[in-house]
Amino acid sequence: HTVMAGLNCGTPSALAWPYLAGGLDAAVAVTDELARQAMAELAAAGIAADPSGAASLAGARAALAGPGSATRRAELALGPSPAVVLLSTEAAPPPG
Repeated sequence: HTVMAGLNCGTPSALAWPYLAGGLDAAVAVTDELARQAMAELAAAGIAADPSGAASLAGARAALAGPGSATRRAELALGPSPAVVLLSTEAAPPPG
């Protein structure tokens, strides 16, 4: 169970997975709490994202910041100021 309903898929697409996996350099898992925190931060910046949409921000932070991040950055060949593009495919519903 997760608050990231848009990402709660038990089986990846057999058609899409080979293409997705072939383009990956790394993968990360994030907790519901980290997704909620990222969602709140995006909302404060005026970006409406639900927990699934905010998971990209939470994942980037988990991979590129905090303990062990220097090693992960080196393994991904990222310099000190990389450009990171985040995709949010799930918007939060409008208020009301």
